[in-house]
Amino acid sequence: MNTATLPAAALSAAPTLEALYPLLARLSIGAGWDKPEPAMWPQPKQNFLPFHWRYADAAAAFEAASRLVSTEQAERRNLILVNPVAGNIYSTLRTLVVAYQSILPNETARSHRHSPNALRLVLDAGGGAYTTVNAKRIPMHAGDVVLTPSGCWHGHGHDGDRPATWIDYLDVPLVQLLEPIFFEHHPAGIEQPDRVTPDSPFIFSFAATEAGLAAAPVDAQYGRQIELGKPALKTVGLHMMQLAPGMQTAPVRTTANNAYTVVRGEGRTIVDGESFEWRRGDVIAAPAWRPHHHVAGSDAILFRVTDTPVMEALGLLRSA
Repeated sequence: MNTATLPAAALSAAPTLEALYPLLARLSIGAGWDKPEPAMWPQPKQNFLPFHWRYADAAAAFEAASRLVSTEQAERRNLILVNPVAGNIYSTLRTLVVAYQSILPNETARSHRHSPNALRLVLDAGGGAYTTVNAKRIPMHAGDVVLTPSGCWHGHGHDGDRPATWIDYLDVPLVQLLEPIFFEHHPAGIEQPDRVTPDSPFIFSFAATEAGLAAAPVDAQYGRQIELGKPALKTVGLHMMQLAPGMQTAPVRTTANNAYTVVRGEGRTIVDGESFEWRRGDVIAAPAWRPHHHVAGSDAILFRVTDTPVMEALGLLRSA
């Protein structure tokens, strides 16, 4: 029974605060003047940690997982990038989860749909990987970004001859917090596409990305940067950044969370004083309100995934 009561006299006649507090606790009421810790603070807490995940480690793990885990056993053969903040078992950043995923030649990954938004950045397409979104087959190539917005059926397949790998990004932690999580398996198991659509609105090709970057002006904080969609998803903003060899970007400090993935090149990212040396396929977590900047060791392209659209929509986006 999720209710409690006490005689009014027991409350009104409490002789001391020390006597009142346990009576309030029995009613699941807290004394606002006696909070164990403040409900608000001068600036954002820095709970989630800066961290660096290496594609080389994921590739080695997939060598084993490809032998030990089939797509029949698991909905997806993926490796979740869990932020090492105490108590966390899933999220990469407060509002986002990032995971490497692998599929082998001649495999299919079952179709499903869910309320969280999702997208993927293709690292290695294996010569024939594809995603099916709402019965449209979308071929995937290295550097492509594929969207699976909230409620869209999606599954994966592979007709090539080499393993394919990509990185998934989802706003699951945000939707978990807000509660409206829905998940559904496709009744057919694998949704059969009705046609191939390489020019689908759900894909940003790497060829188009490179052309856009070549024409973009240079920004001090992000180098040459283009946005994919405006935004691509209601809760997730996507940006491609190109840094010239030797470029050091100006520091960024924002209430938005940012995940950076290396599409090309080598360099380092400094997040709140911690330096992370990166190369293709690596992922860097730059949590909210952590100052960070990049230094390119070679011509580099970074994919920035951010919850900026959420912060903007709520009027909570702020930079220092």
